[in-house]
Amino acid sequence: HVLGSRGLGDVYKRQVLAAIAQFHGNILTIHQSIPMNGVAGLTLSVAILPTEGDAAAMVDNIEHIKGVHYLKILGRE
Repeated sequence: HVLGSRGLGDVYKRQVLAAIAQFHGNILTIHQSIPMNGVAGLTLSVAILPTEGDAAAMVDNIEHIKGVHYLKILGRE
């Protein structure tokens, strides 16, 4: 989940999106829930070709971004 008060949450989301781009991920879908108590759920579908990027390193990077409370991988191919 990405912390979200107006403006600040957008900064954190941009950092997550920048990390995905840094590791050559292609964003397929983005869904954000309505923020409650300053926190919004953010669900991303990301494709990374094994020859293009390092998914494990991307996840590690995102987990360390300020404002990210929880990250879970729902599926891998």
